Amino acid sequence: MDTRWYLDDYVDISSDGRSEASSDSISFNGQIFIAGGSTSYSGERGIVYVDDDIESDEEEKCAYTLDDICKGQSISVCTDPQKIRFEILSTRIDEQSKRVFYSVMVLRIDDGIDKDKGSVERSYSDFTVLNKALRKEFPSFLKDVNFPGKVLGQSSNLNSKVIESRRVAFQAFLQTVYPHPEVRKHPAFKEFFYLPDLRKATDHLIGCELDAALALFLNSFHLQVKLSDEVREVIATLAAIVIIFETQGKLEDAARYSITALNLVQEDYLCPYVIPILDTLVRLMDKLQMDKNPVVRRLNHVQRMAGVDVEQSPTLQALVSERFD
Repeated sequence: MDTRWYLDDYVDISSDGRSEASSDSISFNGQIFIAGGSTSYSGERGIVYVDDDIESDEEEKCAYTLDDICKGQSISVCTDPQKIRFEILSTRIDEQSKRVFYSVMVLRIDDGIDKDKGSVERSYSDFTVLNKALRKEFPSFLKDVNFPGKVLGQSSNLNSKVIESRRVAFQAFLQTVYPHPEVRKHPAFKEFFYLPDLRKATDHLIGCELDAALALFLNSFHLQVKLSDEVREVIATLAAIVIIFETQGKLEDAARYSITALNLVQEDYLCPYVIPILDTLVRLMDKLQMDKNPVVRRLNHVQRMAGVDVEQSPTLQALVSERFD
C-alpha cells in the first residue's frame, strides 16, 4: 500500500514496506512519523512511529509517566474485542461514605506488555447507572448478563465476599458489553470511562494547572484508544496534550503528539482540529530548527481541500477550551 497524502518525493517506501528517514525530517506517506533517530514506517494504518532516542535523565525529570508515544514506540486506536481486556485487580473502601470503589484497568492484549494501561475507579452506583442505561437501550445485549443486586444493610455492602463477587461480576459485565459498537458509542459508556476526567482536565488546563491536566488527559487518551470508535474525540484529547507540552516547553513531545493526531486524521479534511494542529506543528518544527517544509505543504494542501485557511480557523487553544461548552 502506498497511499500519499500529497505528492512529495521526500521519502520512498521499499518493497518490504519500511523506510528510513534522515535524522531531522518529517514525512507524510500514508502514515506520518517524526525522526530524530532511527525511525521506520510500518505500512499499517492507525499506527505512528516516533523517535526512540530519549535520554534516561530526561525521563527522570518528567512530572508525568512517559507513554509509548514519548518513548518512541507505536500507538494505535484499537477496539478489537479480541484484544481488549478489563481487569479489576483492586478495591478501596471509603471510610467516610462507606462505599466500595473498584479499580478498573483496561488492557490491550498484544505481543508484550501493555505499558499504556488506562484505569478508572468506580463504585457500585456507577456500575448500576451504566447497567440501567445499556439495558434500556440494548436489552438483547444484556439478556444473559447477571448484574449483582443490592444487599441489605450498609455493613453487608462492605463484606469481603460481597466485594469479591461484585468484582468478578463487574469484570464479566464490561467484557460482555464492550464488543458491541453501539455500546461503545453510548453516552453512558463514555461517561463511565473517560468523559468526567476529560472535563476535569479541561478545567485544570483553563486554570493553568498543567500537571494535573496532563495526568488526566493522558489516562483518558489511553482509555480512548482502546474504547472509542470516534477518532475525532481521540484527536481532541491529543490536541489538549499538545498544548500542555508546548506550554511546558517540551517541544519534542508536543511535536510527537501533534503527528500522532495528524496520523489519526487521515483524509478527514473537515475535522476542525486538523488545520490548527498543522499550524501548531509548523511552529514547533520552526522552534526545533527542523525542516518544516513538508508540514507547510501538508497545511497548504489541507487548506485547499477544506476551503478554509488558517486565519479562518479557530486556534487549537480555543477548540480545546470550548470542547465541553
